[in-house]
Amino acid sequence: MRFYAIQVTTRKEDEWLERIQHQVTNLKFHNIMKKMYIRKRGKTKLENSPVFPGYIFFEYNGESLPLETIYRLRHSQFFIRFLPNNEAPQPLNNRDSEIIRHFINFGSLIPPSLVRFDENQKIKVIEGPLQGIEGFIIKVNKRKRRAKVKLDIAESVIILDLAFEVMEADTAETAPQGIYYDNK
Repeated sequence: MRFYAIQVTTRKEDEWLERIQHQVTNLKFHNIMKKMYIRKRGKTKLENSPVFPGYIFFEYNGESLPLETIYRLRHSQFFIRFLPNNEAPQPLNNRDSEIIRHFINFGSLIPPSLVRFDENQKIKVIEGPLQGIEGFIIKVNKRKRRAKVKLDIAESVIILDLAFEVMEADTAETAPQGIYYDNK
């Protein structure tokens, strides 16, 4: 299976998928969703939101996409472009495909990761979607229970937030070099 990426209008991903899945049946689409801690009016609750807002990924088994499929996708409402090149749609490279496969392995709804902070305030991922991509964490917000992750997919830099649950309490006040902690 080869993975491809499409950019669609942000917040129209579900509507686009609902329409296109009836027209194009030879592709398997993925709108990767996550559970995030959202704070409203002083109360924190888990809500579902897209991991990659505005991006839909799909799998195709053949060597290249059929022209009819490309035409249907390009002329669908809310379609913006193919990544990385809109002129000649190409599958994602192996590294990008592994990142997408990593998230898809958690199912259609990614749960928060389970983490622990060591005595130097360095984050240690016990399990969940942050495991295996710790090196891409650029910022941690303990209060909001979010980690900001920087990924380079299809020649585009994407920064996303992923939720985490803390397994153990904090023990020190200093942060390690390389990761910025926002305790707001």
